[in-house]
Amino acid sequence: MFLAAIALVLLLSFLGISALNYSITRATIREEIITNDLPLTRDNIYSDITSELMRPLMVASSMANDSFLKDWAYNGEKDLAPITNYLRQIKNKFGYFSTFFVSEDTQTYYHYMGVHKYIHPEDDHDQWYYNFIASGADYVLDVDNDQASNDTLTVFINFRVTGKENRLMGVTGVGLQVDEIRKLISEYESRYHRSIYLVDVDGLVQVHLQKDLIEQLNIRDSAMASIAEEVLLIRDEPSTFQFRRGKSDILLTVRYIPELQWLLFVEQNETEALAMARMNFIRTLGIGTGASVIVIALTLFMVNSYQRRVEAMAMSDELTGAANRRGVEAAFNKAAYTLERYERPCSAILMDLDSFKPINDVLGHVAGDRVIEQVVDKILASVRPTDVLGRWGGDEFIVLAEGSAQDAVMVAERIRRAVNELDLAGPDAPADDPRRRVTICCGVAQLMPGETLDQLVQRADKALYAGKTHGGDCVRLHSPPRRR
Repeated sequence: MFLAAIALVLLLSFLGISALNYSITRATIREEIITNDLPLTRDNIYSDITSELMRPLMVASSMANDSFLKDWAYNGEKDLAPITNYLRQIKNKFGYFSTFFVSEDTQTYYHYMGVHKYIHPEDDHDQWYYNFIASGADYVLDVDNDQASNDTLTVFINFRVTGKENRLMGVTGVGLQVDEIRKLISEYESRYHRSIYLVDVDGLVQVHLQKDLIEQLNIRDSAMASIAEEVLLIRDEPSTFQFRRGKSDILLTVRYIPELQWLLFVEQNETEALAMARMNFIRTLGIGTGASVIVIALTLFMVNSYQRRVEAMAMSDELTGAANRRGVEAAFNKAAYTLERYERPCSAILMDLDSFKPINDVLGHVAGDRVIEQVVDKILASVRPTDVLGRWGGDEFIVLAEGSAQDAVMVAERIRRAVNELDLAGPDAPADDPRRRVTICCGVAQLMPGETLDQLVQRADKALYAGKTHGGDCVRLHSPPRRR
């Protein structure tokens, strides 16, 4: 009886400890997903998508303000060849799927291959134009079938073109194949093992791996209908939600992308994420107290090891050792606080390597990585100890430099000269080695009070883009608009 009582106590203790352990493990994993993993994944994807889509937005904006386009339309649209060549050159230069201009005066839809059609208010497929004009917006992203390209599903970036005295002249812009953006989303899902998609502010799915959901499914009519209205109100701060789809609990984090006026959705199936914990619990019950201790020890080791890896990866770039986006964001938060509290200025230097792509194409990615490492070493040698260097993209870097824009321009010029003097190819390399043509282009912007990191980088990127369009290997400063 005594042994039976001890066995019963041990059994009950084992069951209680196992159940408690499972409960704690489940709560720990869930908390880790909600507070760290899911927001980190969301913010990384947000930065990547914004970077990918800001360039076509800027190109479309430049087209809307191009004096050639306006002069051609103002002079009566007499010759088709100039506008066709203009649209074709932009398409070929940037690799976009489509480029177009729709004239308000003649209602003509000009395509890079010529005149596509004449739009009409009674044509359902032309309603995008009239709805956009009626909205009064400067630009909009519209997912639609491209009639000029076999009804290929396309993301159109439409910009309003206005002339003298703000007279409407038409709409111009570029088109990105939805499949290309879906391919990008697919890469993110493979990398992060989460479901990712984009939704407009009305709740309509715009980009999704399931093509039949695009422009067809509204989240108000989905499993998240009960939280849809709250989700669609998100603007300034990202939020996390939970809902049930079938038999699975889904964790959802959402962030608004103001440049696109879309919402980024990142989902984690909590049921799948906790499947391993449940299996360990069942095995522990079957094997016994000894096996339970081993499983718990291994679980704690794995969780701690995973946490250490996440913390190490969270702040630095694996290849160069420079800060990654999260590290840059942390440095920016300190700089923004210092500016607000002590009025100590800070500026951003956004840098992009010129002629870098041929290195990967000709010599391979190993050689490209080596070039990036050498450039980072040279940049680190050129900046001050108080400056923070981060890797912003593949061959794009950012420096948060203490001081005014003029101070940052001097730092950027020092970096530019140092990279120019860097012998990346080596003395024994042939004269046509692509590494000999590598230079660096810099865009500088000074942090303004109340400005976010995204806004600061956008202004620096505009300066960088201006430098790139003039051949690169230069430093350009973005001056903020004067306040009245």
